This record gives sequence, C-alpha cells and structure tokens, in this order.
Amino acid sequence: MKSISALAAIVPAVLAQATYYGCYTDIPSRALNSYFVWNNTNMTAAFCEAECLAHDPTYTLFGTQWGEECYCGSSLAQGSFPTWPEDCNVDCKGDASEKCGGSLRLSLYGTSATAPEVNPFPHDPPVAAYTYSGCYSEVDRTLPSQRGWSPTSMTVESCGSFCRDSGYLFFGLEYSQECWCGSQIHQNSTAFDETAGPVCDFPCSGDAAQVCGGSDKLSIYQWA
Repeated sequence: MKSISALAAIVPAVLAQATYYGCYTDIPSRALNSYFVWNNTNMTAAFCEAECLAHDPTYTLFGTQWGEECYCGSSLAQGSFPTWPEDCNVDCKGDASEKCGGSLRLSLYGTSATAPEVNPFPHDPPVAAYTYSGCYSEVDRTLPSQRGWSPTSMTVESCGSFCRDSGYLFFGLEYSQECWCGSQIHQNSTAFDETAGPVCDFPCSGDAAQVCGGSDKLSIYQWA
C-alpha cells in the first residue's frame, strides 16, 4: 500500500479555475477524445486548460499526458479510472517542476469541485468459472501486469471480470480495494498455509462478506 503523504512532491500545481482530480488511466481510444494537442514543448496544466477552453469554452475536463500532450472533453470514456498518484510522474515540457501525466496516464483536471463519477468495477459482472489459488505474499508485485483500484466497490467478481477483460489469467485482491492482474504468479511469491484458517482477511470494499487480501497479502484466483 502506498503512502499518500510520501507522494506530495509529484502532485501537479493547483490552478485558479480548475480542480486537480488525480492521476487517471487512459485507454487506446482516449479517455478524453473531443480535442487534443500533441508534442508541445510549452505544455503545462495551465497551457492545456487554455488550449481546451480556446477550442471550446464548454469543455469541463482536461488532462495532460507524457509531458507534452493535452486532452479535452466533458466526460471520461468507459475504461478510465483513478490510479496511483505516482503513475503521473513525467515532467511537463513547459515547466519541469510540474508533472504532466505519464505513459497512458492523465493528470486530470476539471471545472467542477468534484471528480467525475467512474466505476470500473460494476457490482454485477458476467459470471464465469474461476478457482481460488490461495493467499499469497506480496513480493515485487506478485501480479504485475495490470492494476485497478476502487475504495467503494471492489468485489472478487468485479476484479475477476476486469482482469479477464484485460486478457489476464490470474487476478488478485489486496488491501480491500486493490485489484491486480497477471499472466503468472511471481516466482518468489509463496502461498500461506491456511489449514488453520484464512490468512487473507480484509473485507472487500464493495462486499464486506467477501475477502480482498490483506496487508501485503493477495487473495489470488485463476480463470478456468
């Protein structure tokens, strides 16, 4: 689990007329796809905001990415969701003291005081067969390939659907709200002996009757 206080240095600058919502995942078809500016050496959050509003003053969202890209719109496309703050770690080309997103990561801003509602983890995903592999230790990202995060709606089924739809065989849940995916379990990670009882014991944020890992422990499942 990451310490938010330790990440303060990477939070982008606060703008006078916009709110910083956090670091969000992008998708190949773009989370904000109404207008964009690429390869701009003047890129900052303020520059992106000005470019978006100059093109269409009704835009309510804008985001910077990869240090030199700017995306605009009024709604996030399906598949974009909040991710770890440190994922947005690329210096802005126009001001190296400011961060402008990352690789397929948006530093997202908007005109509303509250962030747009997104839910990559629906409560009722399609049901398919999967098996419980065990409670595993977290070692250098036991499942490293993909991650999702939902402080209010994480369940075993929704994490499983998220990873399956992303093309991964294994999925794991940690800290009640984290979802991790991968094609294999890290070779240095070991399964805990649960003959005397469960070791992973954190309730899922979306269903307290389900278990979503523990502190540096993953409840891991495998699709059939």
